[in-house]
Amino acid sequence: MSIDQKLKALAEKEKQLAKEKKQLVEKQKKLKVAEAKLETLFKQSGYDTPKDLVEALIDKYKVRLYRKRATEKSSTGRRKRTKITAELRDQVKGKLKNTSMNKVSKEMEISYAVIAKIANGTYDHL
Repeated sequence: MSIDQKLKALAEKEKQLAKEKKQLVEKQKKLKVAEAKLETLFKQSGYDTPKDLVEALIDKYKVRLYRKRATEKSSTGRRKRTKITAELRDQVKGKLKNTSMNKVSKEMEISYAVIAKIANGTYDHL
């Protein structure tokens, strides 16, 4: 690569860097403006903490957060292991007559694999 080509490549990189710097500066300004708005909103709200304000907004507008749902299940965020009983098996088989395995799985909060095993007769011995 000749010196002229290297200089051209450097000039192009400088243009790209200048453009990227301009975008970052604009983004930084927008973030500062948004932060100032939020601070003003909190101060005018009358709530003691920002968390209290957020919880009130969540309750008011019925916002559902993923993390909140995960903590409702258990401390680890994992689903509880399903204990298969004869009653549960019969209930699942009854629902499978009218709806798909996927819908039954979601409705009853049982894994699709367990629903499939029930449908295949794995738990008929219970």
